[in-house]
Amino acid sequence: MKAAVFRGPRNLSIENYPLGKLEPRYIRVQIEACGICGTDFHIYTGESYSKPPVIPGHEFTGIVVDKGEGAYNFNIDDHVAVDPNIYCGECQYCREGKINFCSNLKALGVSLNGGFAEYSIVPISQAYLIPKEFSFLSAAFAEPLSCCVRGIDNASIKLGESVVIIGGGTIGLLMLQLVKLRGAGKTILIEPVEKKRNLALSLHADFVFDPNSPEMKRDISDLTSGGPDVVIECAGNSAAANLAVSLPKRGGRVVIFGLSEKKDTMNITLQDFFLKELSIKGSLLNPFTFSRAVELLVTGKVKPDRLQPEIMPLRDLKKILSEPRKSSVIKYQITPN
Repeated sequence: MKAAVFRGPRNLSIENYPLGKLEPRYIRVQIEACGICGTDFHIYTGESYSKPPVIPGHEFTGIVVDKGEGAYNFNIDDHVAVDPNIYCGECQYCREGKINFCSNLKALGVSLNGGFAEYSIVPISQAYLIPKEFSFLSAAFAEPLSCCVRGIDNASIKLGESVVIIGGGTIGLLMLQLVKLRGAGKTILIEPVEKKRNLALSLHADFVFDPNSPEMKRDISDLTSGGPDVVIECAGNSAAANLAVSLPKRGGRVVIFGLSEKKDTMNITLQDFFLKELSIKGSLLNPFTFSRAVELLVTGKVKPDRLQPEIMPLRDLKKILSEPRKSSVIKYQITPN
């Protein structure tokens, strides 16, 4: 089969690759769409963990074309979305229900072969049925959306609260839709690219700001009576994180969601942290949220097609990963077949 094989930092090639044996309780999936995530860029440059040689790609969906013994819940021609994160169920974290901290975590597209290929072999525990009439391109958003659901859970948004989202890429715009579903009052998105700000307005953000505006902090404070209740950082860099902790009102909550580079740090004045009694949380992976994400997608509560993804063939993957990111592109999706 044709596959993208990652062999080390900036070493990726499209080549013929053996598919591998179909073991019991596994299914063979013909990949119809696989999203390119920020993590894939970090893997390509060596900034994020992977276990090469490996086929990257962890946001994927497709058609069941074969199944091993014991795959009773799946039939040939079923359509599935795939949760890449495989937890051991045996370590102390898993026993405590904290599966996103699993000591033996494996992930399709990171430590195991993933979705930038014509086919992938997937444990049945990781496959979720989707309706056959549902778009594969939309179904490929299940994995990032499931991570966003975790972030929203950590934000503990109450009805009517004001929420600021920093970053208007894929994650920020998915978060915006979830924040609206949670019943937030004022929703504000901060994003430097005008196209993304306009898209946020079309998704019913109440206000948008360019972070380079000199009056932004004052204006947000005025709109939210002294600062927002919740800030969700979705840009993945030091500037965004530092902005996130500077904005909330007293008693406010911050979720640092974006994946930054290893060198990035966050600065906070300890007296501000003390006097505001801030709550700052991270958000890691998607523990027990994948089925909820699929439900939000197939019922149309979250509309990923509004993000206007650019659809590319597998042969263009290396070019996309190796060139500077285009700020105007919200999402790339690869269609290997």
